Amino acid sequence: MRAVVALFTMLLSLAACAQEAPGKFKAGQHYEVLPQAVAQDDDSKIEVTELFWYGCGHCYHFETPLKKWQKTMPADVTLKKIPAIWQPVMEVHARMFYVADAMGVLDQVHAPIFGAIAQQRKMFANRDGREWKPDDAAIAEIFSEAGADGEKAVKLMNSFAINSKVKQGQAKQRAYKLSGTPEMVVAGKYRVSTSLPGLKGKSNGQQMMLDVVDFLVEKERSEKG
Repeated sequence: MRAVVALFTMLLSLAACAQEAPGKFKAGQHYEVLPQAVAQDDDSKIEVTELFWYGCGHCYHFETPLKKWQKTMPADVTLKKIPAIWQPVMEVHARMFYVADAMGVLDQVHAPIFGAIAQQRKMFANRDGREWKPDDAAIAEIFSEAGADGEKAVKLMNSFAINSKVKQGQAKQRAYKLSGTPEMVVAGKYRVSTSLPGLKGKSNGQQMMLDVVDFLVEKERSEKG
């Protein structure tokens, strides 16, 4: 009898794994098909876009698996990042991202911005629940401590170029039907989120999100021929 129970348990486990296997990812469950495809910047590549917020704890933790995934990214895939904006403080954080990118120091400043905002967010949350909005001095300090030109960063924060980047990012965010952070978009056609039924509540939801991305990349590659 125990052997029968053990066999039944094993079969149930295999069935559960099969439901989550890459070949079993389903639209509406593990990803959403966007109502209208968004044009890629480079059609020679399959664009994978991460929508994130520096003040999002889930985004902060997602950095580790995302970096590991990026190291194994196929040659025909490119990773882009768009900072989400749906409240004023998020626009300040987004501008820091675009400034770092414009200065060519994103690789060295990205993690320090995440760290500084995560630390200050905890302090503000403990005090009065407000989100931390870094002032010019704080922005200059974050960039300078990361080895970048802090004064230049502050000067660029409200420049025409950065204003344009913010507007472009917001337009993409709307087109991608962003519902939270972090989320991923593949080829401007598919949105992947841990809030979807097939990923919601999963202890490995963030890793599953990347597995779904891999599935969609392969889907796009096969459709492109």
